[in-house]
Amino acid sequence: MNWDDLRGLDALVRLGSVAAAARELQVSQSTLYRRVAALEASIGVRCLVRGAGGTELTEAGRALAAAAGRTREAITRVVGDVKGQDARVEGEVSLTTVDGMLPFLGAPLAALTARHPALTVSLHLGNSGPSVRRREVDVAIGIMARPPSDCWGRRLFRIRYGVFGVASAIAQEPQRWVVLGPAMAGTPEGQWETLHATNVAVVTPSRHGAIALVLAGAGISLLPRPLAALHPALIDLGGKGLDALERTAWVLTHESTRKMPRIAALTSVLIENLSQLK
Repeated sequence: MNWDDLRGLDALVRLGSVAAAARELQVSQSTLYRRVAALEASIGVRCLVRGAGGTELTEAGRALAAAAGRTREAITRVVGDVKGQDARVEGEVSLTTVDGMLPFLGAPLAALTARHPALTVSLHLGNSGPSVRRREVDVAIGIMARPPSDCWGRRLFRIRYGVFGVASAIAQEPQRWVVLGPAMAGTPEGQWETLHATNVAVVTPSRHGAIALVLAGAGISLLPRPLAALHPALIDLGGKGLDALERTAWVLTHESTRKMPRIAALTSVLIENLSQLK
């Protein structure tokens, strides 16, 4: 029984179509069908049925696909363990976080790359980034109550909020708002905006864009205090119900990979530099 033949069944179940499975395995659809046919010939059982409604796995095919999936996961774990035994801090390490964290990443990433010149950091910024839980990224800085159960996490700092603006925007009658709008609709900050930021001047999905607009006098805005503290021109207006918005920033990685040298180097420097923020 050939492992490549079993991989085809696993890919079919996970991805739902022959075309998608062939793309992942980087083979043609005809090659994928030939591999399944070879598997069927070796075990003497049909695994795949092709009909007018599409391609479906038989019960035997699904059982073999499940076994192939377990094998794939085991191989992934072993490869991760083997890589973790290499003490050299080199290659690429990936990091994802929200774009509002960018101003705080310069110092830790500069320190990291100075210490480990053979290491490259792949940085993703956005509200919907790759997942540490699914091992799509090595490290994340997440804003949440507590880490997921299958992730390792270390608390970095509490995030408190305030309403800020420059003097010209504060003096406007009526005052107008810069909001993140739909980008934050499902978050406590978004719900607060909906209740309190009723005279909107600008909607932007970017925290950096919001800061730039507020500094230019386009309006006042709900901002994380650590981010507002970087801009002396911003005046703190307080605001109602802000205590309920307090959240925690965590550095997160997968439990099984956190001791890999390149990942440990990144998490250590983030903890070292960011745990002092307020």
